[in-house]
Formats: sequence, structure tokens, C-alpha cells
Amino acid sequence: MFRTYLLLLLSIFLSQTSTAQRRLTEATLHYTVESATADSSIQALLQGVSYTCYIKGVNSRMELASDMGKESTLLLGKTGQVIILKELGTQHYLTRLASKQWQQMNQLYDDAQLKLLPDTLLISGYSCKKALFQFGDGTTREVWYTIQVVPIYREFQLFAKKIPGLLVQYEATIGKAPVLFKLKGVNYNPVQAALFDVPEKGFRILKWEQAESVNDNQ
Repeated sequence: MFRTYLLLLLSIFLSQTSTAQRRLTEATLHYTVESATADSSIQALLQGVSYTCYIKGVNSRMELASDMGKESTLLLGKTGQVIILKELGTQHYLTRLASKQWQQMNQLYDDAQLKLLPDTLLISGYSCKKALFQFGDGTTREVWYTIQVVPIYREFQLFAKKIPGLLVQYEATIGKAPVLFKLKGVNYNPVQAALFDVPEKGFRILKWEQAESVNDNQ
């Protein structure tokens, strides 16, 4: 009888846990991008800037858009290929990266030390926990995440691979400007498969070294 009672309690607990926690396999995440400082010039530059993540199974697409143009990063999980698209007015560029190149580019984040903290905060309707990343040069980045939504495939955000939940708010940089990404909303409607198609026309093919020089000239 006692064993039956324990099993009943366990089943109720597991049911409540699964209800409270949503596994994220397909969704569109909308983030606002704000200045992390009081610098009015940076605040002006970030007016109208948005960040959107499209997730569909093992594929993801991240778009950073502004009045000047749009940069999209496609992570194609089945092939491991990474596609970077830059649309700057009439100039369109496409760069292909192998998974090893992508990993080398982001080694800084892979090597960072993660510290989970007890602090909690309600952000955008999500109960969030705090974490701190410390990099090799001694600098730190603060992130807030929720375990109410847990991505199954976490490659779509540089901090996400080590975080036990969904990033709701985090510090980063655009160029040299310190910025704050904050989750505005999650749309669970089906994501169009066409978003992960690689353009065959209208884009100039650039090697990574060439793409970096384009970034430096912006």
C-alpha cells in the first residue's frame, strides 16, 4: 500500500513537471536589442534593431535586422553547414562555413566558465534564473534564463549550449557596443521550411576572410 502511494506521488510530480516545462523544438523567438550603457549615440544607433531566432528541429536561423540591412545565420543541423547571409541595400553576400570553422569562430564561448547563481527575476512573464559567464581575459557576461521552456537543440545561440533552459535576457556586443538582448515573445506556430533554403541566385559568394573585411568596412 505504501509503495502504491509513493508511485502515485511520483506520477503526480512528473505530471506537474512536464506541464510546467515546455520542450522547444519549433518556434520563433523575438528579441529586442537595447544599449547596455547610457551612451545616447549607441542608443540612437540601436533604434529599430531587432533579433529573431527561427527554430525548426535541428535547423535554426538567426536574423539581426536594422535600417541599414540584415544579417542572417543559418545553422543546418543535418549537414553541420553554416550559411551567413548579409543584405546591405543592393549588396547581397553569402558565406559558407564548415562546422569546424564555426566552432573555431566561437571557441571563446565554448571555453568560457559558467556559474549558475541563485538569483531569480521575472522577465517578460518568465520566471528566470541568473548565470554568469567568465572568459579567459577575465571579462564576464550576465545572462538570465528560464527552465519553463527548454530548447532541445541549442546551437542557435552562443551562450545557449551550456544553459539549462531558454535565454531570456543576456549581455553581448555588436561591433564594440555593449548591448542587451531581451526576449519579447515566443511564437509557437509552424516555421516555414523555406527559411532554411540556401539562396542560389542574387548573392555574391565570399570566403570567410572576405566576409570579415566587409564587416570591417561597415
